[in-house]
Amino acid sequence: MSTFIKIAWRNIARSPARSFITVSAIAIGLSSLIFLKGFVNGADQQMAENYTDLLIGHIQIHKIGFQKSMSIEKSMGGFGTILDTLRKNPKVTAFSERVKDFALISSPESSAGILLLGVDPVSELKVSTIHKRIRKGEFLKKEDHDKILIGAQLSDNLKAGLGDKVVIMSQASDGSVAAAAYEVTGIIDAGAEEIDKGLAMITLKAAQDLLVLDGKISEIVVKSGSLNEVDATTMFLKEKINQTKFEVLNWKEISPQVYQWLQFDAVFTSLILFIVLLVVATGILNTILMAVLERTREFGIMLALGTKPGQVVLTVAAESFFLGMIGTFIGALLGTCLVIFFGTKGIDLTVISSALNSLYYDSIIYPRLDFINIGIYSLIVLAVSIIISIIPALKASRLSPIEAIRHI
Repeated sequence: MSTFIKIAWRNIARSPARSFITVSAIAIGLSSLIFLKGFVNGADQQMAENYTDLLIGHIQIHKIGFQKSMSIEKSMGGFGTILDTLRKNPKVTAFSERVKDFALISSPESSAGILLLGVDPVSELKVSTIHKRIRKGEFLKKEDHDKILIGAQLSDNLKAGLGDKVVIMSQASDGSVAAAAYEVTGIIDAGAEEIDKGLAMITLKAAQDLLVLDGKISEIVVKSGSLNEVDATTMFLKEKINQTKFEVLNWKEISPQVYQWLQFDAVFTSLILFIVLLVVATGILNTILMAVLERTREFGIMLALGTKPGQVVLTVAAESFFLGMIGTFIGALLGTCLVIFFGTKGIDLTVISSALNSLYYDSIIYPRLDFINIGIYSLIVLAVSIIISIIPALKASRLSPIEAIRHI
């Protein structure tokens, strides 16, 4: 057996052109799979991070039932113990209190229904990046209780720009009509229609005063160390916080449609990568089949000298294994280098940035390494290169020695 393995190894060096073509087919195919998966991983990770970082946060804590009704009547008080729990949890990097209510905003030109958000201008900077999306003006300051931020599209609809006055109307917690005028101090351009068209922000104190909340809030937004830690942090908080009074929801539970989209994208990507894998396998099969057909006379002589069909199969399979190992190593190295390079430099898709922003993607995508996927794809490609070599190997082992030797 070792003799035929040595013959297989020598055959690789004996025909460098044929070996180069086979190794190239395997290496290019594997590196393409690794790069495509790295690109998709980077894009999906950026989408999830952008979506949670922009406004929603990693975890939200409400009074039980608030998420379904979004009613001001579900405002929460007595949350001091929750704040203590958050401060003691090392996985919680930041948190901020908010007031949330549906309201009517009006200008001399028009009016519109909005989501009114009352935020602490200091702590909000630590849990969201909405302040980075101010197109004109500036973010709220601690003392800006008579100022308001509105979305860019909402600004256009109301024909209200910086320095203009708008009126917010809603129903206060005591049943009275809540109304107050605010000066526009900033225009938000998030690239997401639901924010640019239907969001207005005032300070937390201004919202509590407007809605007569007497220190109550709608939610506490929590920022964990990373998206990977969100599930563990959520479970910890659910164990520590009274579930009969408060609800602890992570971003997947708050926005299931976004999470489902990411899951669908992962399945769709896997389908595409499977198709790419089939193309790679076909290329490898054609290359190995070509190599076997070129050596028909050689196999005929081997069979004529008494080589058993199984030994011919072993020779071809061993040669494919060696070529597969070399191609897999080069492909894995090349794919990893490509992901690292573009993961640092980024892939500029500014030409379609408007479409990307609406889906919470960045205009520059940074592919991400996943060594588990690299290992899986490497094993799959290596296995494919060996398995499909059995087809031409069996063909070679069944040759008639006389006909094979006469083959031109």
